[in-house]
Amino acid sequence: MARKSNKNANIKDVAALAGVSIATVSRFLNGNLGRMSAATAAKVQDAITKLNYVPNSVARQMITRSSKLVAVIVANIDDYFSTELFKGISSILESQGYIGVLFDANADIEREKTLLRAIGSHQFDGLLLQSFSNPQTVQEILHQQMPVVSVDREMDACPWPQVITDNFQAAQEATEYFGRQGYTHVVVLTSELDLSRTRQERYRGILSAAQDVDVLEVSEASYNHSEVHQRLTALIHKSDQKTVVFALKERWLLEFFPNLIISGLIDNQEVTATGFADTDFIRRMEPKLTLITQNPFLMGASSAEIMLRELNGEHVAPDRMIIPAKLQ
Repeated sequence: MARKSNKNANIKDVAALAGVSIATVSRFLNGNLGRMSAATAAKVQDAITKLNYVPNSVARQMITRSSKLVAVIVANIDDYFSTELFKGISSILESQGYIGVLFDANADIEREKTLLRAIGSHQFDGLLLQSFSNPQTVQEILHQQMPVVSVDREMDACPWPQVITDNFQAAQEATEYFGRQGYTHVVVLTSELDLSRTRQERYRGILSAAQDVDVLEVSEASYNHSEVHQRLTALIHKSDQKTVVFALKERWLLEFFPNLIISGLIDNQEVTATGFADTDFIRRMEPKLTLITQNPFLMGASSAEIMLRELNGEHVAPDRMIIPAKLQ
């Protein structure tokens, strides 16, 4: 028989219900899942949920003053976008006496869940999240109430404010622009589409404005640079029409654009490239590209301003703030 929820449950109760040791529960709460099987982790999570258990560290700190710490989970700190996003967040939080604590999901949804568990077991005043998970999953894992603001992720039925780019429209308008220049064949270079609603919206925007579209998905976790270059080259040569290589993420422009230039493929006559990019580096390269800029610093700063309003006790409706992207 399932036990009733008990807000006074302790770690021993969780261990007993899950049928594991206290040390195992402790490792789970601290995100140390390296040697823990998925089945064991699931049993511990189920026991925590049934008992409505809140770790003692949080219980103690809930009766004290604010920690002045705000957790920030970014998708991948290797990306310039995530770095600038955090800089924007920090600039606003620190101006009001808060500190943003950076967590890197490393483009891994399971790692993100581990980070959420760790954040949920410690005292943070709020969470700014560039998430791969859906809102329901985030709420279930956090297991405590705190203000949350979603950044750079479009979510349906999201219970929190969102700060996003107009991804569909930006991709659509860029595709239309290049179409008017005669580039009717589009080669989309992207990370896995099914892992990100943002990328899906960009892809839909391209499809809405072009009929001849090929897509090359690259795993961020593991890929062979030479193999991707060869596949990309083959897709460019697939059509006899003028081609635009459209990167849905700046990282892939930085990774593969230089080799395309060296190979003589990018000439801005028969083949060009574009994508979402905010670094100065890629704009200094020749031939010059027309790119989509998002201003991640502003997105981060805007999300932090919303967070501060919530931390000051203001109710903020779960609306979307759109920071327009620019083709330039």
